Amino acid sequence: MHRLLRRSWVQVVIGTLLLMAVILVNGRPSVFTDTDDYYAQGRGAAHAVKPLVQPLVHALFHPKSAPDDDRTYLQAEADEDHTSMAARSPYYGVFLYASYKAGSLWMLALIQSAIAAWTVYTVILGVVRDLKVWTYPAIMLGLSLLSTLPFFTGFAMPDVFASLGALATIGLAVGWTRYGWLQRVGLFGVITMSLWFHTSHVLLELILVVSLCAVLWWFHADTKRMALTAGVLIAVVASAFASDRAYHDLVKFRTGEDLHRPPFLMARVLADGPGRLYLRDACAKATPYVLCRYKRNPLDNSDEILWADDPARGIFNASKIPVRIALEREEKAFVIGTLTHYPVSQLAASLSNWWEQLSLIDLAEPLRDPTYYFANIYWKDTSLPGLIPGGLKCVKTPKLCRPNLNMDALEWVHGLTILASSLFLLWRFTRRDLIEALAGREALSVGSRQSIVAMAALVVVAVIMNAGVTGILSGPFSRYHARMVWLIPALAFTVLASHGLGFNIFKKTDDPTP
Repeated sequence: MHRLLRRSWVQVVIGTLLLMAVILVNGRPSVFTDTDDYYAQGRGAAHAVKPLVQPLVHALFHPKSAPDDDRTYLQAEADEDHTSMAARSPYYGVFLYASYKAGSLWMLALIQSAIAAWTVYTVILGVVRDLKVWTYPAIMLGLSLLSTLPFFTGFAMPDVFASLGALATIGLAVGWTRYGWLQRVGLFGVITMSLWFHTSHVLLELILVVSLCAVLWWFHADTKRMALTAGVLIAVVASAFASDRAYHDLVKFRTGEDLHRPPFLMARVLADGPGRLYLRDACAKATPYVLCRYKRNPLDNSDEILWADDPARGIFNASKIPVRIALEREEKAFVIGTLTHYPVSQLAASLSNWWEQLSLIDLAEPLRDPTYYFANIYWKDTSLPGLIPGGLKCVKTPKLCRPNLNMDALEWVHGLTILASSLFLLWRFTRRDLIEALAGREALSVGSRQSIVAMAALVVVAVIMNAGVTGILSGPFSRYHARMVWLIPALAFTVLASHGLGFNIFKKTDDPTP
């Protein structure tokens, strides 16, 4: 039994089941409004390749009938405008659609949980030299009970891949010598999924690449190793840009239309305040901004600016397609004008958003009552009601669909866990052995104190810079920080597993035992 438990696949299965147990206790996997867009894009991709693969499928399996949503899809494609499609990744859409078709959203939750469990296991393996049989299950039990991780593995959105991509990058930087080629390929695969699934993850990855180069340089890593790691990561980043361009070109080829995206940055500077000041000045001077039509709107909430249907409050969603495209085209000039005329005010607003983002860890979006999607006049006619497991029961008995776990209680649990983990890490990294490991600048090796210092530095960068990227560019929304902050207790658990409390401060810093 002990030998079986030591097998890596058994460990990952245990971690997956622990994450799934929380999703099961809560009731079901969850969706978000954007899930509808991802699903539609995944369905579109499936139907685009259908003429190529259907003859093979018929030849191999002799299906009795074609997929049941052809007519629905064709009508939806005919009615679709392309003013928002560039903001959503078709690749996560394919992942979501294929998982759903293979079973349900439970299948998606299972796959995302398995990827998360494998990534955590592999990174811990690269840092902890003597990995005891119960170390990883204990860490996963702690993350399942005390962190936000399981709520994002069960969330039909690409958010969980932001933290998993960052963690995989950290694992490659710190544990490269411990991994075989298959594990390295797997970690690069997780990073690729992260970057292909959402463009905001690309900027965070670039920051991490620069940071890991600095960390590897500090600890005198082999130059070839540093160049290889950074080079492959940059190639993965380049592949994300290429995949996005390929999708745009494919849509253009099939439909003759260009893809567009909502003016997110325009909405951000308006909601922050400096954009409203610049708009007032520009419109008074007859600057030809289409946006001047809406100068009397409140313009103080980015969500309302983009998505409100009421033209007295919203802009993008309340406008016709030609106006949406015009707003997108003038976004760059408007944002640059705002930054040029009010640089200090915008800097202050952006830093305030960054700080506010760091304080938000609630699960308002993953734990939204799914009955909302059945009652809302718009969302009830989308794909969301059909995606929610047990959706018919929600219509008949709404109470059955409400999350079983209390969001306020979870916020307290997660907040206290993050606080305790942060205090422990602050205390642990001020002890003599880890200070000497940092100052000594000896080469990284598996299980060394240097490796745990390097991992900690990169985790802190990932958590803080994710809040900066999302808070400044999109705005402070709770799920952006909640999806990443579980890395803090994960780091604390790993430090305990690797070097414990470190009371014996007289051991050599390259000694991997506590």
